[in-house]
Amino acid sequence: MYMQKLLTYFLGCWLAVAVSGQVTATTDPDSTRRNTKFAGFPVLGYSPETRIIGGVYTQLLMGDPLLRRPSTLGLSLLVSQNRQFSINLFPDIWLKDNTYRLAGELKWQYWPDKFYGIGNDTRKEDEEYYVSRIWGIKLDILQAVYRDLYAGILLEIENNNIVEYDTVSHASLPDGSIPGSEHSTISGIGLTLAWDSRSDILLPASGAYCQFRLVYFNGAMGSTYPYTKWIIDLRKYWTLGRDHLLFVQAYGKFLWGREVPFRNMAMLGGDKLLRGYFKGRYRDHNMFVGQVEYHSPYIWRFSLVAFAGAGDVFHAASTLQNIRIKPAGGVGVRFKLFNDRRMNLRLDLAAGKDDHGIYLGILEAF
Repeated sequence: MYMQKLLTYFLGCWLAVAVSGQVTATTDPDSTRRNTKFAGFPVLGYSPETRIIGGVYTQLLMGDPLLRRPSTLGLSLLVSQNRQFSINLFPDIWLKDNTYRLAGELKWQYWPDKFYGIGNDTRKEDEEYYVSRIWGIKLDILQAVYRDLYAGILLEIENNNIVEYDTVSHASLPDGSIPGSEHSTISGIGLTLAWDSRSDILLPASGAYCQFRLVYFNGAMGSTYPYTKWIIDLRKYWTLGRDHLLFVQAYGKFLWGREVPFRNMAMLGGDKLLRGYFKGRYRDHNMFVGQVEYHSPYIWRFSLVAFAGAGDVFHAASTLQNIRIKPAGGVGVRFKLFNDRRMNLRLDLAAGKDDHGIYLGILEAF
């Protein structure tokens, strides 16, 4: 199955190049600065829980090529032979010469996932699958308040119903003892503050991105589990020598509350935070991650990438003595999709401790 997935991803890379294109829409007949660009690739795969999977991932890139903050609109659409589906929309819209930003995620899913338990010492052999019906909304509304400083409000809503459980003898979700293992709703509002001095949000060559998020989930707003979420995301970007790029990120997610739905806990892994682990391989109330990434100069449109990181999850400050650092690292290749935009198609191969992953996407991990 590993080789089948690898061949599928390379097929996606080739077709992504084939379908990338441009539509120009100008208000001034003598200007071609305002335009929309499109890139995407098909998805094809197989798993026992879904049987055959098909779908598409696309990105729209909108705005003046000279702007360092163009708007993007991502779409992920998957369907399976078992009549399952996953639809995710990722808008990131900049308005009024970057004075305002609207960003978030809309999702509607009837899709399987995996659960290994809660904590930083869960075992691979405790894997169990489940199928959920999920819909959710995340929305950030920000305004520039001083130079590169943005402030705004947040909205997060997610409704989750588990409709199918694994039948393995060690399955822990069916008995309802795990928070959110039957049904959960989270609904919260919050505040965010961000400093964004990146030279280009698609592929920064310099600058920094520092964000603080605070979201409060409460029963009065419809949440079945009340808790508070804090996120700190610190990134720095450098150009070393002649077009060699170095990225560094420190990330923390902290959840304060007696119980948190297992689907909304802090989770290591995935295509952004600690590539090399399945997203949710380790989960708990709190998480910290540090990672670094190097990009070589382009040769024609290709660039090579190497990255490494480490992190862990923990339940509370009193359990910090039980931290077990999870290392991960990997290599990748980038293909520049457009001559006048720093947007890459990325393919990453990563390995963690007793886990690994292959990641194909558009836009960088951080």
